[in-house]
Amino acid sequence: MSQTFKLYRLQQLDSQLDRIHARLRQIEAALNEDQAIKEAQKNLDQASRQLEAQRKSLRQAEEQVREQRLKIEQTESTLYSGKVRNPKELQDLQNETAALKRYRSTLEDRQIEVMIAVEEAEASQLESKQALEEVQAQFQKKSGELTHEQATLNAELGHLETEREATARSIEAADLTLYNQLRQQRRGVAVSKVSDNACSACGSTLNASLLHAARSPSQIVRCDTCGRILYGGS
Repeated sequence: MSQTFKLYRLQQLDSQLDRIHARLRQIEAALNEDQAIKEAQKNLDQASRQLEAQRKSLRQAEEQVREQRLKIEQTESTLYSGKVRNPKELQDLQNETAALKRYRSTLEDRQIEVMIAVEEAEASQLESKQALEEVQAQFQKKSGELTHEQATLNAELGHLETEREATARSIEAADLTLYNQLRQQRRGVAVSKVSDNACSACGSTLNASLLHAARSPSQIVRCDTCGRILYGGS
């Protein structure tokens, strides 16, 4: 087995490992990312506060109507008690009763408006609660799928790391050092397969002598353009 093939195989393994590590980071981030739940919870909290405010307004409106009715009852009681005989005082009581009843009507209209606002706030809170439950269910389902994928990838990771370790041990130290240096310099790709007489990593066309050398099992040759190790095997 040639050194270039071993290096190419090591590159394949490292590329697979890079992809798995990148995907595992994405999964970890997704499992910890509950922004949609936070937003839905925020909406529910806001709807709940709005509902509580409207219910408080309704209690106040009901109390105002109750107090107004009590005032009317007290005024009418005085008016019809027979204790007041002065015509002017009687007229004043009648006028006051009429004014109290008009204001009671205004208060009752406001009470109805607040009751409608409470119903709307209740509907909004229910909608927000259902939205939160839906988002939580979706996140739970997604988390289960991601956790399963995570376990599968971790198992695959173990097998690949074992094979990589064995492959790396079979490569000469100087070649392995070069490989690691190129991995750092060339965004993780140190070995490029020759495809259609060109370096598959950078796309540069290779001259005849370089193509011949790349196919030799006894030589380590590099692309003139990008400097990566060339693997000319099939």
